[in-house]
Amino acid sequence: MARDPEIVVVDPDIDARSDTAHMLEAADLSVVGEADYGIDAVTMAKERPPDVFLVSMEEPVARAIQTIEMLVSAAPQAATIVVSSLADAGSVRSAMVAGARDYLIKPLKPEDVTRAVYGVLEQEERRRQQADGELGETAARGTIITIFGAKGGIGKTTVATNLATSLVRITNSNVCLVDMDTRFGDVAIMMDVAVEHSIADLGHRIDELDRESIKEALTEHHTGVSILPAPLHPTEWRNLTPQHIERIVNLLAQGHDYIIIDTPGTFNEIIAATLELGDIILLMTSMDIASIKDTALALEMLRAAEISEDKVKLIINHSTSANTLREEDVERVLEYDVTWRIPHDYNVANSNQLGIPIVIAKPYARVSRAVTEMAHALSGTPQERKGFLERFLGRAS
Repeated sequence: MARDPEIVVVDPDIDARSDTAHMLEAADLSVVGEADYGIDAVTMAKERPPDVFLVSMEEPVARAIQTIEMLVSAAPQAATIVVSSLADAGSVRSAMVAGARDYLIKPLKPEDVTRAVYGVLEQEERRRQQADGELGETAARGTIITIFGAKGGIGKTTVATNLATSLVRITNSNVCLVDMDTRFGDVAIMMDVAVEHSIADLGHRIDELDRESIKEALTEHHTGVSILPAPLHPTEWRNLTPQHIERIVNLLAQGHDYIIIDTPGTFNEIIAATLELGDIILLMTSMDIASIKDTALALEMLRAAEISEDKVKLIINHSTSANTLREEDVERVLEYDVTWRIPHDYNVANSNQLGIPIVIAKPYARVSRAVTEMAHALSGTPQERKGFLERFLGRAS
């Protein structure tokens, strides 16, 4: 959309809708009108339909739901976003059934509203293009998970190998682990596999690749994980461009349910491509001051690249037993919520030396349980309730 999206604020509370309008204008969003529920809102929709209706919904919700339905009918080309303090599933479902495209929980943050407005408009544009036959059929595509951190030695490869293994175990899905570490590339060592083909080999025949032929470069691990190793010599990365990486990862995503990308503790054009491709970015940090400082810079970089914060999940890895900070200090300094925590566990080093993922070698270890919980959350699969023996073995580990 070339012009700025036009928004109408719908709220029976005059003061509340005025406050909302001021907040939107401060966020550089164009408010072209304010309206009450019912006839007032529908009249505005017919006279000058905006791009987005921002509709407040509170108890009792009947009038709000009725207004949403009328707006959808009066201005079907406009998208409706509901804002509410009601966070229960029933209220959200009622709004969506009535025709809302998104649902935001109060108090509103300008960045959340901005992201929602542009997000629903992109969805509407894709629907229009599909209806007009401008878009081809969408190819099936797996979920791409990029594991990133601004510092080396914080356990990214350990998490990558064990997360890939856990996803295979709990979902029985096709999982591909891609070693994108342009400096060292330790995935093959940690999984104890020989490197016969690497990602660098694919660059030489990039134009010939398709979703079937790319499988020839993969190494099948006994856990069920397919591995695309890094080249043995870092100089071989010179033949790969961001365009190569984009094509390789997209082809892999057409044949696998999950793609796990392990990246180095550095940043370059190739890593930038993996971040752009990622549906989920696991941003890892350890508990030392240097790592926190580098993570703060990484967050700034991701924001500057306009990567949605919804994609970025912060993980604290207690890679050593000596922590100089508390977790609440990390959240306060980074101004970012921690999604998952990986506990320190002496079993990790032994497992890595043996070339066996710890979720296989010691499934009841604390690290194994933490990574398994992460895999359940990422895949949306329910976690089985632990029995007495499992809980006992977990404590013993």
